[in-house]
Amino acid sequence: QFLRICADLFRLVPFLVFLVVPFMEFLLPVALKLFPNMLPSTFETKSKKEERLKKELRVKLELAKFLQDTIEEMA
Repeated sequence: QFLRICADLFRLVPFLVFLVVPFMEFLLPVALKLFPNMLPSTFETKSKKEERLKKELRVKLELAKFLQDTIEEMA
């Protein structure tokens, strides 16, 4: 949770630009289209969260398989 909070704080910095510069908020949809991970985690929908978790799990499984294959070849 601490890592998520830190990541959200770093994602908050670009939003400050949109708040400080007048009429910049009209470009916010364009920025979100270019950088979809710019939104803080509180704006993440349940389906997006599940999709992200599945992707992370897939990557972890591929890494584990690679490491197992490497160990088998070394033995």
